[in-house]
Amino acid sequence: MRKLVVVLLMFSATLLFANNQFFMGMRNQRFLFAGVQHGSYGVAYEQSLFNQDPEQQHGCLGLFAEYSLPLSMKLWYVLYGGMQYDMDYYDYGGELSLLWAPHAYFQLKARYRPFYDSDLGTHYGYLVQLQSAPFEDVGFYVGFKNMPDYRNVERRFFGGMLFEVGRLGVYPEISTPVHGSFEWARVQLNFIYRYDFN
Repeated sequence: MRKLVVVLLMFSATLLFANNQFFMGMRNQRFLFAGVQHGSYGVAYEQSLFNQDPEQQHGCLGLFAEYSLPLSMKLWYVLYGGMQYDMDYYDYGGELSLLWAPHAYFQLKARYRPFYDSDLGTHYGYLVQLQSAPFEDVGFYVGFKNMPDYRNVERRFFGGMLFEVGRLGVYPEISTPVHGSFEWARVQLNFIYRYDFN
């Protein structure tokens, strides 16, 4: 019986990962994520790395879809929900992203995220970003957002670099509040690694 269960699990894993893409990475030095994508659809899980007790960590599960559109555009949609492990708060929402990339030298990205936080209430996050990739593996971007880096909505100017080599993408970024001193500037590092199961 055990051999049958092991064979069934191995067969299921083969079906699950066949022709799929696995990805993993880090967001804002505070969150690790991993997921799998099949065609246009996928699922991902994000785990916080806060310097706090385990029960105060946050986990989030998301379902997403991406579509290529005419006129060099790409659309993403995400539905997500998460909670702090001690149930102190929970959150859920959606995110719609649109990338218009008529040329490597000029690309425009817009993002809109309505979400609910059980402590902070309902908010609407947005991001507008202009990016350029004048070199094959290197680019830069600048923009404006009120999209929360952690939980709170805050209006910030931001800019960063794009380094994409093979399956690895690394995106260092610096941002500063629209109103306030530069001492509140924030330096962040984001990366993603993708692997295709073929």
